[in-house]
Amino acid sequence: MSLKKKIGDVSKQLGVSAHTLRYYEKIELLPTITKNQSGQRVYSESIIQRIQFIRRAQRMQFSLDEIKQLINLDQATSKPKPEAQAIVKAKLVDINDSLDDLLILKENLSQLLLSCESSDQNEKCPILEGFKK
Repeated sequence: MSLKKKIGDVSKQLGVSAHTLRYYEKIELLPTITKNQSGQRVYSESIIQRIQFIRRAQRMQFSLDEIKQLINLDQATSKPKPEAQAIVKAKLVDINDSLDDLLILKENLSQLLLSCESSDQNEKCPILEGFKK
């Protein structure tokens, strides 16, 4: 017999709000959750594992649409490796682009800070002036 947990228990266990769990169901990241005789949602171990999958993928910066694609691939009867690889490769491109942007941002902020630290006390703040440009 599979142990089933109520939404509040799953919420506490996984650190996900009940609202988020219901939203995952609404957007079909989760299948329709069965309800007990009292009308409360009950989550099977396989659903809890799916939620953990979703949360891990979110921590890796995958969007909910991308996660839905990955879930569909996971459930596919065919070999989903090329499709999964394509999704991950696209995510890596996005991450590399973000890293490039962050490096430029770091350099710009470092230059503003250096300008501010080396400026005369009576001059306008180069940091604040830099934000106006």
